[in-house]
Amino acid sequence: MVSSAVRSLTPWLPSETAGLPGATASTLSNTVCRMAPLALKHPPLAQVPAVAAALRQLVGQSMALRSPTGGWPADLPQTPENLALYLSEETGELLEVLDDLGQTHTPSPSALIPLSALVPHLLWMLASGSYEIMRLIEGVQARVCSTSAQGAVQVVRLVPVLVLALDETTYALDLVTQTDPEPPLYLPETTEIRLLDNDLDSQPILCGDLLRRMAELVTYTQPRLTAIHSDGCPVEILRPFQPWQPATLHLRLHLAEMETQGQPQPYAEASDAVPDALYLPPGAKQSAVVTASDFTLDDFANTLVEDPGGVTGVLGDWLTFTDESWIQAFLITCAQQVVARHLLQMMPSQGRDIGRDIGRDIGRDIGRDIGRDIGRDTGRDSTPEPLPRREELCNRVTYAATDLVQGANGLFRHTFVHEPVLVADVWPRLRWYLAQSSERVMQLMGGVSAQVLAPGLSWQQGSLSLRPLMQLTTAQRSWIIDLSRGRLLPTSPQALTPQAVVDIADDPWAVTLTVAELTLLIDQDLTTYTPAIAALAQSTPIHLHRLDAEAGCQPGQLTLDWCFTLQTTL
Repeated sequence: MVSSAVRSLTPWLPSETAGLPGATASTLSNTVCRMAPLALKHPPLAQVPAVAAALRQLVGQSMALRSPTGGWPADLPQTPENLALYLSEETGELLEVLDDLGQTHTPSPSALIPLSALVPHLLWMLASGSYEIMRLIEGVQARVCSTSAQGAVQVVRLVPVLVLALDETTYALDLVTQTDPEPPLYLPETTEIRLLDNDLDSQPILCGDLLRRMAELVTYTQPRLTAIHSDGCPVEILRPFQPWQPATLHLRLHLAEMETQGQPQPYAEASDAVPDALYLPPGAKQSAVVTASDFTLDDFANTLVEDPGGVTGVLGDWLTFTDESWIQAFLITCAQQVVARHLLQMMPSQGRDIGRDIGRDIGRDIGRDIGRDIGRDTGRDSTPEPLPRREELCNRVTYAATDLVQGANGLFRHTFVHEPVLVADVWPRLRWYLAQSSERVMQLMGGVSAQVLAPGLSWQQGSLSLRPLMQLTTAQRSWIIDLSRGRLLPTSPQALTPQAVVDIADDPWAVTLTVAELTLLIDQDLTTYTPAIAALAQSTPIHLHRLDAEAGCQPGQLTLDWCFTLQTTL
Protein backbone atom coordinates (compact mmCIF):
# COMPACT_ATOMS: atom_id res chain seq x y z
CA MET A 1 0.00 0.00 0.00
CA VAL A 2 1.04 3.59 -0.46
CA SER A 3 0.76 4.01 3.29
CA SER A 4 0.51 1.19 5.77
CA ALA A 5 -3.03 0.12 6.56
CA VAL A 6 -1.79 -0.77 9.99
CA ARG A 7 -1.02 2.86 10.66
CA SER A 8 -3.51 4.79 8.59
CA LEU A 9 -6.56 2.70 9.39
CA THR A 10 -5.82 2.88 13.10
CA PRO A 11 -7.36 5.83 14.92
CA TRP A 12 -6.48 4.09 18.17
CA LEU A 13 -2.87 5.19 18.15
CA PRO A 14 -0.48 3.95 20.87
CA SER A 15 -0.64 5.72 24.20
CA GLU A 16 2.59 7.61 23.56
CA THR A 17 0.80 9.73 20.92
CA ALA A 18 -1.21 11.38 23.68
CA GLY A 19 1.54 13.97 23.91
CA LEU A 20 1.53 14.88 20.24
CA PRO A 21 2.02 18.61 19.66
CA GLY A 22 -0.87 20.85 18.77
CA ALA A 23 -3.31 22.95 20.75
CA THR A 24 -6.33 21.03 19.58
CA ALA A 25 -4.96 17.57 20.32
CA SER A 26 -4.01 18.67 23.81
CA THR A 27 -7.33 20.37 24.55
CA LEU A 28 -9.66 17.78 23.10
CA SER A 29 -7.92 14.89 24.81
CA ASN A 30 -9.23 16.33 28.09
CA THR A 31 -12.68 17.39 26.88
CA VAL A 32 -15.97 15.63 27.59
CA CYS A 33 -19.14 16.28 25.60
CA ARG A 34 -22.79 15.53 26.23
CA MET A 35 -24.50 14.52 23.01
CA ALA A 36 -26.98 12.12 21.47
CA PRO A 37 -25.27 8.81 20.64
CA LEU A 38 -24.29 8.41 16.99
CA ALA A 39 -25.16 4.70 16.89
CA LEU A 40 -21.44 4.09 17.01
CA LYS A 41 -21.89 0.37 16.70
CA HIS A 42 -23.99 -1.63 14.26
CA PRO A 43 -27.70 -0.81 14.41
CA PRO A 44 -29.16 -3.08 17.11
CA LEU A 45 -32.49 -3.18 15.27
CA ALA A 46 -30.94 -5.29 12.51
CA GLN A 47 -30.00 -7.97 15.06
CA VAL A 48 -33.56 -8.51 16.27
CA PRO A 49 -34.48 -11.91 14.76
CA ALA A 50 -37.85 -10.77 13.41
CA VAL A 51 -36.32 -7.65 11.85
CA ALA A 52 -33.41 -9.59 10.40
CA ALA A 53 -35.77 -12.13 8.80
CA ALA A 54 -38.03 -9.45 7.31
CA LEU A 55 -35.04 -7.44 6.08
CA ARG A 56 -33.47 -10.51 4.48
CA GLN A 57 -36.74 -11.34 2.71
CA LEU A 58 -37.21 -7.77 1.43
CA VAL A 59 -33.67 -7.38 0.12
CA GLY A 60 -33.57 -10.90 -1.34
CA GLN A 61 -36.78 -10.35 -3.28
CA SER A 62 -35.59 -6.96 -4.51
CA MET A 63 -32.28 -8.44 -5.68
CA ALA A 64 -34.05 -11.29 -7.42
CA LEU A 65 -36.45 -8.96 -9.25
CA ARG A 66 -33.67 -6.73 -10.51
CA SER A 67 -31.35 -9.54 -11.59
CA PRO A 68 -31.01 -10.28 -15.33
CA THR A 69 -33.10 -13.45 -14.86
CA GLY A 70 -35.60 -11.97 -12.42
CA GLY A 71 -38.38 -11.54 -14.97
CA TRP A 72 -38.56 -7.75 -14.81
CA PRO A 73 -40.76 -6.52 -17.71
CA ALA A 74 -38.59 -5.12 -20.49
CA ASP A 75 -40.93 -2.16 -21.08
CA LEU A 76 -41.14 -1.16 -17.40
CA PRO A 77 -38.41 1.21 -16.15
CA GLN A 78 -36.63 0.12 -13.00
CA THR A 79 -37.61 2.87 -10.57
CA PRO A 80 -38.40 2.88 -6.84
CA GLU A 81 -42.09 3.38 -7.60
CA ASN A 82 -42.25 0.46 -10.04
CA LEU A 83 -40.25 -1.79 -7.73
CA ALA A 84 -42.67 -1.00 -4.91
CA LEU A 85 -45.47 -2.67 -6.87
CA TYR A 86 -43.71 -6.00 -6.49
CA LEU A 87 -42.45 -5.52 -2.93
CA SER A 88 -45.54 -4.28 -1.12
CA GLU A 89 -45.93 -7.48 0.91
CA GLU A 90 -42.26 -7.64 1.98
CA THR A 91 -42.19 -3.91 2.75
CA GLY A 92 -45.35 -4.19 4.82
CA GLU A 93 -43.95 -7.07 6.85
CA LEU A 94 -40.76 -5.16 7.69
CA LEU A 95 -42.68 -2.05 8.73
CA GLU A 96 -45.09 -4.13 10.82
CA VAL A 97 -42.15 -5.59 12.74
CA LEU A 98 -40.76 -2.10 13.27
CA ASP A 99 -44.22 -0.95 14.42
CA ASP A 100 -44.26 -3.67 17.05
CA LEU A 101 -40.82 -2.67 18.26
CA GLY A 102 -41.79 1.00 18.17
CA GLN A 103 -44.26 0.47 20.99
CA THR A 104 -41.37 -0.18 23.35
CA HIS A 105 -38.65 1.81 21.57
CA THR A 106 -37.50 5.02 23.21
CA PRO A 107 -34.92 7.41 21.77
CA SER A 108 -31.47 7.07 23.29
CA PRO A 109 -30.81 9.76 25.90
CA SER A 110 -27.86 12.06 25.68
CA ALA A 111 -24.63 10.49 26.88
CA LEU A 112 -21.32 11.72 28.23
CA ILE A 113 -18.58 10.89 25.73
CA PRO A 114 -14.91 11.87 26.05
CA LEU A 115 -13.86 13.37 22.72
CA SER A 116 -10.75 11.20 22.78
CA ALA A 117 -13.10 8.18 22.67
CA LEU A 118 -15.32 9.72 19.98
CA VAL A 119 -12.44 10.12 17.53
CA PRO A 120 -11.86 6.40 16.81
CA HIS A 121 -15.60 5.79 16.51
CA LEU A 122 -15.94 8.53 13.90
CA LEU A 123 -12.97 7.27 11.91
CA TRP A 124 -14.29 3.71 11.91
CA MET A 125 -17.72 4.90 10.75
CA LEU A 126 -16.08 6.82 7.92
CA ALA A 127 -13.78 3.99 6.83
CA SER A 128 -16.57 1.42 7.01
CA GLY A 129 -18.85 3.62 4.91
CA SER A 130 -17.30 2.60 1.62
CA TYR A 131 -14.21 0.96 0.19
CA GLU A 132 -13.28 4.09 -1.74
CA ILE A 133 -13.38 6.22 1.42
CA MET A 134 -11.09 3.78 3.21
CA ARG A 135 -8.58 3.83 0.36
CA LEU A 136 -8.57 7.63 0.22
CA ILE A 137 -8.12 7.88 3.99
CA GLU A 138 -5.07 5.65 3.67
CA GLY A 139 -3.61 7.67 0.83
CA VAL A 140 -3.53 6.83 -2.86
CA GLN A 141 -1.40 7.81 -5.83
CA ALA A 142 -2.89 10.49 -8.03
CA ARG A 143 -1.80 12.63 -10.95
CA VAL A 144 -2.37 16.20 -9.85
CA CYS A 145 -2.88 19.01 -12.35
CA SER A 146 -2.62 22.43 -10.75
CA THR A 147 -0.69 25.65 -11.20
CA SER A 148 2.11 24.33 -8.99
CA ALA A 149 2.10 20.70 -10.15
CA GLN A 150 1.27 20.07 -13.79
CA GLY A 151 0.66 16.34 -14.00
CA ALA A 152 2.94 15.41 -11.09
CA VAL A 153 2.30 12.08 -9.37
CA GLN A 154 1.61 12.63 -5.70
CA VAL A 155 0.15 10.72 -2.77
CA VAL A 156 -3.22 12.22 -1.94
CA ARG A 157 -5.32 11.38 1.09
CA LEU A 158 -8.77 12.19 2.37
CA VAL A 159 -8.44 14.26 5.55
CA PRO A 160 -11.43 13.99 7.91
CA VAL A 161 -11.37 16.96 10.28
CA LEU A 162 -13.40 17.19 13.47
CA VAL A 163 -14.25 20.82 14.21
CA LEU A 164 -15.43 21.92 17.66
CA ALA A 165 -16.94 25.39 17.45
CA LEU A 166 -17.57 27.53 20.54
CA ASP A 167 -18.59 31.15 20.82
CA GLU A 168 -15.07 32.34 21.52
CA THR A 169 -12.91 29.88 19.60
CA THR A 170 -12.78 26.93 17.22
CA TYR A 171 -10.70 23.77 17.42
CA ALA A 172 -9.91 21.43 14.52
CA LEU A 173 -8.45 17.91 14.72
CA ASP A 174 -7.24 15.60 11.95
CA LEU A 175 -8.94 12.30 12.85
CA VAL A 176 -6.23 10.18 11.24
CA THR A 177 -3.08 11.76 12.67
CA GLN A 178 -4.86 13.09 15.78
CA THR A 179 -2.94 16.34 15.42
CA ASP A 180 -3.80 19.84 14.28
CA PRO A 181 -4.70 19.88 10.56
CA GLU A 182 -2.37 21.45 8.01
CA PRO A 183 -4.55 23.57 5.67
CA PRO A 184 -1.59 24.58 3.44
CA LEU A 185 -1.50 20.96 2.23
CA TYR A 186 -5.17 20.97 1.21
CA LEU A 187 -5.77 20.79 -2.52
CA PRO A 188 -8.05 23.53 -3.91
CA GLU A 189 -11.44 22.27 -5.06
CA THR A 190 -10.65 23.42 -8.59
CA THR A 191 -7.60 21.13 -8.78
CA GLU A 192 -8.02 18.29 -11.25
CA ILE A 193 -6.72 14.90 -10.16
CA ARG A 194 -6.71 11.41 -11.60
CA LEU A 195 -6.55 8.50 -9.17
CA LEU A 196 -3.90 6.07 -10.38
CA ASP A 197 -4.63 3.08 -8.15
CA ASN A 198 -5.75 0.24 -10.36
CA ASP A 199 -9.10 -0.50 -8.69
CA LEU A 200 -10.22 3.11 -8.25
CA ASP A 201 -11.82 5.39 -10.81
CA SER A 202 -9.04 6.66 -13.08
CA GLN A 203 -11.10 9.35 -14.80
CA PRO A 204 -10.00 12.97 -14.26
CA ILE A 205 -12.12 14.68 -11.62
CA LEU A 206 -12.06 17.98 -9.79
CA CYS A 207 -11.19 17.76 -6.11
CA GLY A 208 -14.43 19.54 -5.24
CA ASP A 209 -16.49 16.99 -7.16
CA LEU A 210 -14.65 14.08 -5.54
CA LEU A 211 -15.18 15.55 -2.09
CA ARG A 212 -18.88 15.97 -2.78
CA ARG A 213 -19.10 12.38 -3.91
CA MET A 214 -17.38 11.21 -0.72
CA ALA A 215 -19.67 13.39 1.37
CA GLU A 216 -22.70 11.90 -0.34
CA LEU A 217 -21.47 8.38 0.33
CA VAL A 218 -20.94 9.20 4.00
CA THR A 219 -24.40 10.72 4.28
CA TYR A 220 -26.08 7.70 2.78
CA THR A 221 -24.00 4.79 4.09
CA GLN A 222 -23.72 6.25 7.59
CA PRO A 223 -26.96 8.21 8.04
CA ARG A 224 -26.25 8.86 11.72
CA LEU A 225 -23.35 11.07 10.61
CA THR A 226 -25.69 13.29 8.60
CA ALA A 227 -26.16 15.91 11.32
CA ILE A 228 -22.52 16.21 12.31
CA HIS A 229 -21.40 16.30 8.68
CA SER A 230 -23.95 18.66 7.18
CA ASP A 231 -25.26 21.20 9.66
CA GLY A 232 -23.24 20.31 12.73
CA CYS A 233 -24.26 18.49 15.89
CA PRO A 234 -25.13 20.65 18.94
CA VAL A 235 -23.41 19.41 22.10
CA GLU A 236 -22.43 20.56 25.55
CA ILE A 237 -18.76 20.34 26.46
CA LEU A 238 -16.75 20.46 29.64
CA ARG A 239 -13.08 21.45 29.52
CA PRO A 240 -10.62 21.68 32.40
CA PHE A 241 -11.10 24.87 34.45
CA GLN A 242 -14.20 25.78 32.41
CA PRO A 243 -17.96 25.44 33.09
CA TRP A 244 -20.29 23.48 30.82
CA GLN A 245 -20.59 25.31 27.50
CA PRO A 246 -22.76 24.90 24.39
CA ALA A 247 -20.82 24.01 21.25
CA THR A 248 -21.21 22.47 17.82
CA LEU A 249 -19.36 19.50 16.34
CA HIS A 250 -18.72 19.46 12.60
CA LEU A 251 -17.10 16.84 10.40
CA ARG A 252 -15.28 18.29 7.39
CA LEU A 253 -13.61 16.43 4.52
CA HIS A 254 -10.56 17.70 2.63
CA LEU A 255 -8.08 16.32 0.13
CA ALA A 256 -4.42 16.89 0.91
CA GLU A 257 -1.12 15.91 -0.64
CA MET A 258 1.07 13.72 1.56
CA GLU A 259 4.29 13.84 -0.39
CA THR A 260 5.57 14.59 -3.88
CA GLN A 261 6.65 11.56 -5.85
CA GLY A 262 7.94 13.43 -8.90
CA GLN A 263 7.63 11.95 -12.33
CA PRO A 264 6.81 8.24 -12.40
CA GLN A 265 9.79 6.00 -13.01
CA PRO A 266 9.46 2.99 -15.27
CA TYR A 267 9.44 -0.38 -13.57
CA ALA A 268 11.67 -1.82 -16.28
CA GLU A 269 14.11 -0.63 -18.85
CA ALA A 270 12.66 0.31 -22.22
CA SER A 271 13.99 -2.85 -23.77
CA ASP A 272 12.30 -4.90 -21.05
CA ALA A 273 8.92 -3.23 -21.24
CA VAL A 274 6.19 -5.28 -19.61
CA PRO A 275 3.38 -6.29 -21.96
CA ASP A 276 -0.15 -5.00 -21.68
CA ALA A 277 -1.28 -8.54 -20.94
CA LEU A 278 -0.65 -7.92 -17.27
CA TYR A 279 -3.75 -5.73 -17.26
CA LEU A 280 -5.96 -7.48 -19.80
CA PRO A 281 -8.66 -10.02 -19.02
CA PRO A 282 -8.46 -13.41 -20.71
CA GLY A 283 -8.99 -13.25 -24.45
CA ALA A 284 -8.00 -9.61 -24.84
CA LYS A 285 -5.31 -8.62 -27.32
CA GLN A 286 -2.07 -7.09 -26.19
CA SER A 287 -0.06 -4.31 -27.74
CA ALA A 288 3.67 -4.27 -28.13
CA VAL A 289 4.69 -2.05 -25.24
CA VAL A 290 3.18 0.21 -22.62
CA THR A 291 4.29 3.35 -20.90
CA ALA A 292 5.22 3.50 -17.25
CA SER A 293 2.13 5.50 -16.38
CA ASP A 294 -0.06 2.49 -17.23
CA PHE A 295 1.28 0.59 -14.21
CA THR A 296 -0.28 1.93 -11.06
CA LEU A 297 -0.87 -1.00 -8.68
CA ASP A 298 0.46 -0.30 -5.21
CA ASP A 299 3.90 -1.86 -4.83
CA PHE A 300 3.19 -3.94 -7.92
CA ALA A 301 6.79 -3.98 -9.05
CA ASN A 302 7.85 -5.41 -5.69
CA THR A 303 5.22 -8.13 -5.49
CA LEU A 304 4.74 -9.30 -9.05
CA VAL A 305 7.93 -11.29 -9.45
CA GLU A 306 8.25 -14.30 -7.14
CA ASP A 307 11.61 -15.67 -8.27
CA PRO A 308 14.71 -14.46 -10.11
CA GLY A 309 13.58 -16.29 -13.21
CA GLY A 310 10.89 -13.68 -13.83
CA VAL A 311 7.85 -15.95 -13.40
CA THR A 312 4.88 -13.68 -12.82
CA GLY A 313 3.29 -14.00 -9.40
CA VAL A 314 -0.29 -14.65 -8.44
CA LEU A 315 -0.95 -10.96 -7.67
CA GLY A 316 -0.85 -10.31 -11.42
CA ASP A 317 -3.31 -13.08 -12.25
CA TRP A 318 -7.02 -12.70 -12.90
CA LEU A 319 -9.43 -14.30 -10.47
CA THR A 320 -13.07 -15.22 -11.07
CA PHE A 321 -15.51 -16.35 -8.38
CA THR A 322 -17.50 -19.32 -9.66
CA ASP A 323 -19.96 -20.23 -6.87
CA GLU A 324 -23.14 -18.34 -7.74
CA SER A 325 -24.77 -19.17 -4.39
CA TRP A 326 -21.89 -17.55 -2.49
CA ILE A 327 -21.92 -14.56 -4.86
CA GLN A 328 -25.61 -13.97 -4.22
CA ALA A 329 -25.19 -14.38 -0.46
CA PHE A 330 -22.37 -11.86 -0.58
CA LEU A 331 -24.36 -9.27 -2.58
CA ILE A 332 -27.50 -9.69 -0.46
CA THR A 333 -25.46 -9.20 2.71
CA CYS A 334 -23.98 -5.99 1.29
CA ALA A 335 -27.41 -4.63 0.43
CA GLN A 336 -28.83 -5.62 3.81
CA GLN A 337 -26.13 -3.66 5.58
CA VAL A 338 -27.08 -0.51 3.68
CA VAL A 339 -30.80 -0.86 4.45
CA ALA A 340 -30.09 -1.80 8.08
CA ARG A 341 -28.40 1.55 8.68
CA HIS A 342 -31.67 3.28 7.82
CA LEU A 343 -33.97 1.15 9.96
CA LEU A 344 -34.05 3.63 12.81
CA GLN A 345 -35.35 6.30 10.42
CA MET A 346 -38.18 3.95 9.47
CA MET A 347 -39.38 3.61 13.06
CA PRO A 348 -42.83 5.20 13.52
CA SER A 349 -41.53 7.27 16.44
CA GLN A 350 -39.07 9.13 14.22
CA GLY A 351 -41.81 11.12 12.49
CA ARG A 352 -41.77 13.42 9.51
CA ASP A 353 -38.37 15.03 10.02
CA ILE A 354 -36.57 11.75 9.46
CA GLY A 355 -38.49 11.10 6.27
CA ARG A 356 -37.61 14.55 5.02
CA ASP A 357 -33.92 14.19 5.83
CA ILE A 358 -33.50 10.75 4.31
CA GLY A 359 -35.50 11.70 1.24
CA ARG A 360 -33.24 14.69 0.76
CA ASP A 361 -30.07 12.67 1.32
CA ILE A 362 -30.96 9.86 -1.04
CA GLY A 363 -32.11 12.42 -3.58
CA ARG A 364 -28.68 13.95 -3.87
CA ASP A 365 -26.66 10.81 -3.28
CA ILE A 366 -27.71 7.79 -5.27
CA GLY A 367 -27.36 7.88 -9.03
CA ARG A 368 -28.72 10.26 -11.63
CA ASP A 369 -32.14 8.62 -11.94
CA ILE A 370 -32.82 8.29 -8.24
CA GLY A 371 -31.50 11.75 -7.58
CA ARG A 372 -33.76 13.22 -10.23
CA ASP A 373 -36.85 11.40 -8.95
CA ILE A 374 -36.40 12.31 -5.32
CA GLY A 375 -34.70 15.63 -5.79
CA ARG A 376 -37.92 17.18 -7.04
CA ASP A 377 -39.51 16.44 -3.66
CA THR A 378 -36.69 17.39 -1.34
CA GLY A 379 -35.79 21.01 -1.18
CA ARG A 380 -34.64 21.95 -4.67
CA ASP A 381 -37.82 23.98 -5.21
CA SER A 382 -38.74 26.93 -3.06
CA THR A 383 -42.11 25.29 -2.21
CA PRO A 384 -41.71 22.09 -0.15
CA GLU A 385 -43.49 19.04 -1.50
CA PRO A 386 -45.30 16.54 0.74
CA LEU A 387 -42.93 14.46 2.82
CA PRO A 388 -42.45 10.82 1.84
CA ARG A 389 -44.36 8.19 3.77
CA ARG A 390 -42.56 5.42 5.61
CA GLU A 391 -43.46 2.94 2.88
CA GLU A 392 -42.08 5.27 0.25
CA LEU A 393 -38.93 5.79 2.27
CA CYS A 394 -38.47 2.03 2.66
CA ASN A 395 -38.96 1.50 -1.07
CA ARG A 396 -36.44 4.14 -2.03
CA VAL A 397 -33.82 2.93 0.43
CA THR A 398 -34.27 -0.67 -0.73
CA TYR A 399 -34.04 0.34 -4.38
CA ALA A 400 -30.91 2.39 -3.75
CA ALA A 401 -29.28 -0.41 -1.75
CA THR A 402 -29.78 -2.98 -4.49
CA ASP A 403 -28.68 -0.41 -7.06
CA LEU A 404 -25.43 0.03 -5.18
CA VAL A 405 -24.52 -3.64 -5.25
CA GLN A 406 -25.70 -4.67 -8.71
CA GLY A 407 -27.01 -1.65 -10.57
CA ALA A 408 -25.36 0.27 -13.39
CA ASN A 409 -24.50 3.12 -11.01
CA GLY A 410 -23.01 0.89 -8.31
CA LEU A 411 -20.77 3.19 -6.30
CA PHE A 412 -19.42 0.42 -4.08
CA ARG A 413 -18.30 -1.78 -6.97
CA HIS A 414 -19.37 -4.92 -5.16
CA THR A 415 -19.72 -6.28 -8.69
CA PHE A 416 -16.06 -7.34 -8.65
CA VAL A 417 -17.40 -10.79 -7.67
CA HIS A 418 -19.18 -11.02 -11.03
CA GLU A 419 -16.24 -10.43 -13.34
CA PRO A 420 -12.54 -11.27 -13.64
CA VAL A 421 -10.50 -9.16 -11.25
CA LEU A 422 -6.80 -8.91 -10.52
CA VAL A 423 -5.74 -10.74 -7.39
CA ALA A 424 -3.88 -7.53 -6.53
CA ASP A 425 -7.32 -5.85 -6.40
CA VAL A 426 -9.10 -8.64 -4.52
CA TRP A 427 -7.02 -8.56 -1.35
CA PRO A 428 -7.61 -4.89 -0.42
CA ARG A 429 -11.34 -5.32 -0.99
CA LEU A 430 -11.54 -8.39 1.22
CA ARG A 431 -9.50 -6.50 3.79
CA TRP A 432 -12.11 -3.73 3.77
CA TYR A 433 -15.01 -6.15 4.18
CA LEU A 434 -13.24 -7.62 7.19
CA ALA A 435 -12.40 -4.23 8.73
CA GLN A 436 -15.88 -2.77 8.30
CA SER A 437 -17.55 -5.74 9.98
CA SER A 438 -16.93 -4.25 13.44
CA GLU A 439 -14.80 -1.64 15.12
CA ARG A 440 -13.19 -4.39 17.19
CA VAL A 441 -12.03 -6.23 14.07
CA MET A 442 -10.62 -3.08 12.52
CA GLN A 443 -8.90 -2.09 15.73
CA LEU A 444 -7.19 -5.46 16.08
CA MET A 445 -6.23 -5.50 12.40
CA GLY A 446 -4.46 -2.21 13.03
CA GLY A 447 -2.63 -3.60 16.04
CA VAL A 448 -2.94 -2.77 19.74
CA SER A 449 -0.39 -2.49 22.51
CA ALA A 450 -0.58 -5.59 24.67
CA GLN A 451 1.34 -8.06 26.76
CA VAL A 452 0.96 -11.79 26.28
CA LEU A 453 1.67 -14.71 28.61
CA ALA A 454 1.98 -17.95 26.66
CA PRO A 455 2.28 -21.35 28.38
CA GLY A 456 5.90 -22.07 29.19
CA LEU A 457 7.04 -18.49 28.54
CA SER A 458 7.24 -15.22 30.45
CA TRP A 459 5.22 -12.08 29.78
CA GLN A 460 6.04 -10.48 26.43
CA GLN A 461 5.13 -6.95 25.39
CA GLY A 462 4.48 -5.73 21.88
CA SER A 463 1.86 -5.04 19.24
CA LEU A 464 -0.94 -7.60 19.09
CA SER A 465 -2.38 -7.91 15.56
CA LEU A 466 -5.20 -9.78 13.93
CA ARG A 467 -3.62 -11.23 10.78
CA PRO A 468 -6.14 -12.04 8.03
CA LEU A 469 -4.70 -14.43 5.45
CA MET A 470 -6.03 -15.25 1.98
CA GLN A 471 -4.94 -18.60 0.61
CA LEU A 472 -5.29 -19.43 -3.08
CA THR A 473 -4.92 -23.09 -3.94
CA THR A 474 -4.80 -24.88 -7.29
CA ALA A 475 -3.80 -28.43 -8.18
CA GLN A 476 -0.25 -27.25 -8.84
CA ARG A 477 0.52 -24.95 -5.92
CA SER A 478 -0.71 -22.67 -3.16
CA TRP A 479 -0.16 -19.01 -2.22
CA ILE A 480 -0.68 -17.19 1.07
CA ILE A 481 -1.34 -13.44 0.95
CA ASP A 482 -1.25 -11.30 4.07
CA LEU A 483 -4.32 -9.06 3.73
CA SER A 484 -2.87 -6.53 6.16
CA ARG A 485 -0.13 -5.61 3.70
CA GLY A 486 -0.90 -7.41 0.45
CA ARG A 487 2.32 -9.39 0.60
CA LEU A 488 2.94 -12.94 -0.52
CA LEU A 489 4.14 -15.04 2.41
CA PRO A 490 6.35 -18.13 2.08
CA THR A 491 4.40 -19.76 4.91
CA SER A 492 1.77 -18.93 7.50
CA PRO A 493 3.00 -16.55 10.22
CA GLN A 494 3.74 -17.89 13.67
CA ALA A 495 0.44 -17.53 15.49
CA LEU A 496 -0.07 -17.18 19.22
CA THR A 497 -1.25 -20.35 20.90
CA PRO A 498 -4.97 -20.39 21.81
CA GLN A 499 -4.08 -20.92 25.48
CA ALA A 500 -2.04 -17.71 25.72
CA VAL A 501 -3.42 -14.92 27.93
CA VAL A 502 -3.73 -11.46 26.40
CA ASP A 503 -3.69 -8.24 28.43
CA ILE A 504 -4.52 -5.35 26.10
CA ALA A 505 -3.48 -1.84 27.10
CA ASP A 506 -6.49 0.46 27.52
CA ASP A 507 -8.60 -2.65 27.01
CA PRO A 508 -11.98 -1.61 25.54
CA TRP A 509 -13.50 -4.91 26.67
CA ALA A 510 -12.33 -4.49 30.28
CA VAL A 511 -11.47 -8.17 30.75
CA THR A 512 -8.37 -10.29 30.27
CA LEU A 513 -8.89 -12.85 27.53
CA THR A 514 -7.17 -15.87 26.13
CA VAL A 515 -6.33 -15.91 22.44
CA ALA A 516 -9.07 -18.55 21.98
CA GLU A 517 -11.67 -16.25 23.58
CA LEU A 518 -10.51 -13.28 21.51
CA THR A 519 -10.69 -15.39 18.36
CA LEU A 520 -14.25 -16.38 19.27
CA LEU A 521 -15.24 -12.71 19.54
CA ILE A 522 -13.83 -12.04 16.08
CA ASP A 523 -15.62 -15.07 14.64
CA GLN A 524 -18.89 -13.84 16.15
CA ASP A 525 -18.47 -10.35 14.69
CA LEU A 526 -17.76 -11.70 11.21
CA THR A 527 -20.60 -14.24 11.35
CA THR A 528 -23.06 -11.60 12.56
CA TYR A 529 -22.17 -8.66 10.34
CA THR A 530 -20.44 -10.16 7.28
CA PRO A 531 -21.63 -13.77 7.06
CA ALA A 532 -20.57 -14.19 3.43
CA ILE A 533 -17.02 -13.16 4.31
CA ALA A 534 -17.05 -15.45 7.36
CA ALA A 535 -18.13 -18.29 5.06
CA LEU A 536 -14.85 -17.95 3.16
CA ALA A 537 -13.21 -19.70 6.10
CA GLN A 538 -14.68 -22.84 4.49
CA SER A 539 -13.38 -21.68 1.06
CA THR A 540 -15.16 -20.89 -2.19
CA PRO A 541 -14.33 -22.15 -5.68
CA ILE A 542 -12.56 -19.80 -8.08
CA HIS A 543 -10.76 -19.79 -11.40
CA LEU A 544 -7.27 -18.37 -11.71
CA HIS A 545 -6.44 -17.07 -15.16
CA ARG A 546 -2.72 -17.55 -15.44
CA LEU A 547 -0.71 -15.17 -17.56
CA ASP A 548 1.31 -18.11 -18.83
CA ALA A 549 -0.50 -19.41 -21.91
CA GLU A 550 0.57 -22.97 -21.15
CA ALA A 551 -1.09 -22.93 -17.74
CA GLY A 552 -4.31 -21.29 -18.91
CA CYS A 553 -7.34 -21.13 -16.61
CA GLN A 554 -6.95 -23.17 -13.46
CA PRO A 555 -9.74 -24.11 -11.04
CA GLY A 556 -8.91 -23.53 -7.41
CA GLN A 557 -10.12 -22.47 -3.99
CA LEU A 558 -10.02 -19.17 -2.12
CA THR A 559 -9.90 -19.49 1.67
CA LEU A 560 -9.78 -16.84 4.36
CA ASP A 561 -8.13 -17.51 7.68
CA TRP A 562 -7.17 -15.28 10.57
CA CYS A 563 -4.84 -15.59 13.53
CA PHE A 564 -3.17 -13.43 16.16
CA THR A 565 0.51 -12.53 16.18
CA LEU A 566 2.64 -10.49 18.54
CA GLN A 567 5.43 -8.23 17.33
CA THR A 568 7.53 -7.91 20.42
CA THR A 569 9.31 -4.78 21.55
CA LEU A 570 12.52 -4.54 23.53
